[in-house]
Amino acid sequence: MRLATVALLLSIATWTSLGFSQSETEIQTVDSDATFPATPLVKAQSEFWIKVFRRYKSSATIIHDPEFVDVIIDVVDYDNFKKKFNNGRPFNRNEKREILNRYVERYQIAINRLQKIGKKALEYGPMEQRVLQVYSKRKETLSRLFTEEIYLRTQQGLADEFERAADRANVYLPYMERIFKNRGLPHELTRIAFVESMFNREALSKVGASGVWQFMPDTARLYMTVNSYIDERRSPLKASYGAAMLLEQNNKLLKAWPLAITAYNHGAGGMQRAIRTVGSRDLDDIIRRYQAGSFGFASRNFYSEFLAARQVYKDLYEKEKVAHKNPMKIDHIRLDRPVSVHQLITSTPLNQDVLKEYNACLLPKSFANKHQPLPVGFEIIVPQTMSDQVRRSLKTMRNPTVARGN
Repeated sequence: MRLATVALLLSIATWTSLGFSQSETEIQTVDSDATFPATPLVKAQSEFWIKVFRRYKSSATIIHDPEFVDVIIDVVDYDNFKKKFNNGRPFNRNEKREILNRYVERYQIAINRLQKIGKKALEYGPMEQRVLQVYSKRKETLSRLFTEEIYLRTQQGLADEFERAADRANVYLPYMERIFKNRGLPHELTRIAFVESMFNREALSKVGASGVWQFMPDTARLYMTVNSYIDERRSPLKASYGAAMLLEQNNKLLKAWPLAITAYNHGAGGMQRAIRTVGSRDLDDIIRRYQAGSFGFASRNFYSEFLAARQVYKDLYEKEKVAHKNPMKIDHIRLDRPVSVHQLITSTPLNQDVLKEYNACLLPKSFANKHQPLPVGFEIIVPQTMSDQVRRSLKTMRNPTVARGN
């Protein structure tokens, strides 16, 4: 291990003010209204996620309590550390992991000491004092410190990623918001895409969720086309129709947006079970009391993350956003008969690159199979400058394609 990293790890034993390197002042509160209320626990969670999205960059990792996420034990900021211990040179991934692990282990020891011997543990040093300080802010967290097992969690900051995501979002949001408004839904529901994927249309989870809305294949097929030729999850705009329908159904079933939004992550059936088990429709009660393996950290925090993303985007980006109704300068053309991708390329002004750029839902197989038609009613997205020419070409196209097997 490099000497700079050794020096930093040794410094943990004495713990100076560098350890807790981020200011706790200027806490941003979350907006609350009748549509998207923030109850006490949700508000505390949301303020934590506002810090993640707005204050802490990816160079910082937060050490916090997983049940009361606003109980922040420390923030390990590698940018600060590299300046003090490494002559400005960045740490590599293994060094970062070692530093973070040592911090978490030391704080875990501090928690265990406090639980075993109480305030006598303060004699061991500033890290025990820090733990008691942050848990003493509320009666319920102080009680947790001395009555429950605590295993600390870490969360990387996302402020720089959120900024990049906002730039991506500004391209899609005018269309997405229109889709939601046309169904009579609050347009701010589109901010769920920040939580799901940070508006990365290439996002693909380990379990197979895809696109900015992170639809699983089976769920997606209820609302859009997903097969070996077309995967509309990959289109931010087409997947937004599905997300709007799913959220609308959730809200009709659960009759409250906090529950409906949580159901986007946990499922409407899962939320109904939670309500029956807990005997309450209050999201705070469900978060505190519902014990189910599938209702984990992500589900418990999903609504709060949405509120935080909504707040941060509103505060930092929405006011500066130029209101373009059609920022991508595109048009949608609905096919009234079967037409293959090959025909679109050979018989219209569209070429393969343009089709791929504007129609990410078209998979390689649709380009490779010349005779596989796109279904009737399928919408192709085209540059506005080509729209009239493409429409004329489709009208004069003589022989619609016939599929010759898959």
